[in-house]
Amino acid sequence: MLEVRDLVAGYQSEPVLRGISFDVHPAQIVVMLGHNGAGKSSVVKTLTGLLPTWQGRVRLDGRDITREPPWKRVRAGLAVSFQDNAVFPTMTVRKNLLLGAYVHTDQRRVGELLAQVLDTFPLLGQRSGQVAWTLSGGERRMLSIGMALMADPKVLLLDEPSTGLSPGRTAEMIDTIRRVRATLGKAVLLIEQNVQQALRCADYVVVLKTGTLVYSGEPDRLSSDPTELISLF
Repeated sequence: MLEVRDLVAGYQSEPVLRGISFDVHPAQIVVMLGHNGAGKSSVVKTLTGLLPTWQGRVRLDGRDITREPPWKRVRAGLAVSFQDNAVFPTMTVRKNLLLGAYVHTDQRRVGELLAQVLDTFPLLGQRSGQVAWTLSGGERRMLSIGMALMADPKVLLLDEPSTGLSPGRTAEMIDTIRRVRATLGKAVLLIEQNVQQALRCADYVVVLKTGTLVYSGEPDRLSSDPTELISLF
């Protein structure tokens, strides 16, 4: 569903991503781990078109999107929930969700997507008329993911959804991501720092270190061998 090959990107003349390659298959949750400064945020910016690709290729469902602008990538099926809870704070929850569906012109389809999102996140239905800035951090994160799902993406990109959440809320968020995959069948690329929680939902794991891929494989191997996990960071 998402194919990344030999990706190189950076800022000014300094490369940050140094030839990374990985795949995300349909209905698969791929977790990307790495310490601060490993290049995870640069992956998000490059895949969404906010940071130019210097070398390499990005394909989404067979379509080459390497040089396409961000709005075309959304229309092609790549949606993102950013780390900073990117919602419209003075608008209601319902209006935020409907804005997430701006790529759709069929209002019947918009209604179907809204019903799906509210079924996945019942709390958003209860908060429908509430303005977004009054929500808690976890609720805003939920709204941000809901907005991304309103675009009906083929691949959902989640940028550190546990940031600022308590351990209990983080566990709930991971359960929500598993539910999104199970009920909606979405492919998910999850960027995370909370290793133990992220491994709970991972089908496949890639680890970045200083812009280089240092591990790719099944999560069980890392879960069962803490020594290897520690050595990657």
